[in-house]
Amino acid sequence: MMGPAIEVQSLSLQLNRVVLLEPISAMFKPGRLHAISGPNGAGKSSFIKCLLGLMPHTGQVLRHWSGRPGQIAYVPQQSAFEASLPVTIEEFMLTSITRWPLFFKRRDAHLQRIDELLQRVGLASKRHLRLGQLSGGERQRLLFAQALERQSLLWCIDEPMTGLDQAGQLSMTAEIAQLRDQGATVFVVHHDMEWIQQYADELWIIEGGLAQHRMVSRKQSSLIAEACA
Repeated sequence: MMGPAIEVQSLSLQLNRVVLLEPISAMFKPGRLHAISGPNGAGKSSFIKCLLGLMPHTGQVLRHWSGRPGQIAYVPQQSAFEASLPVTIEEFMLTSITRWPLFFKRRDAHLQRIDELLQRVGLASKRHLRLGQLSGGERQRLLFAQALERQSLLWCIDEPMTGLDQAGQLSMTAEIAQLRDQGATVFVVHHDMEWIQQYADELWIIEGGLAQHRMVSRKQSSLIAEACA
């Protein structure tokens, strides 16, 4: 299975008479990692939200699926969880995989699935912590685990390495690369050009409202093997 090709036709964004994105027309090929980079405030996150239909914009965003349209996985920048909210990591994940109220009895299959997802992001041992007890990096991992449950072939990931230590960055990189290698169409907002050079297939630099496209000669890296070891 392959993710969709994403066709953008004259996509532009203006808020309060300020032009954030000049018209962009492009075709993003499926099964590739498309990196979005540029200075802070340049419109990278806004571009991702336009692709997702979360911001008003002009122009069109067309998703060309090879078969039946699938779900979209979106991992935003760090979300601030309310420290006093009496919800644990496990309970938060339960709301992602079932619509049952939290006071219903947990099924073993649901708990096993949660354990699998939390293992992938290194949070299995912290499943009973409340959301407000998590560090910034742990929140980022949790949001990624939540998105993994969607089993999507179209991913939009905004600054995934924020708050992560080196081990967390290696693990996150391995997961993202695996998604692409399994055929997903992946968009990643990232500022680290070395990371982009190693893992991205294409690079879009957004600056001053303009988007410039560059192909990336992806380097073979041992980081994936190290992260999976």
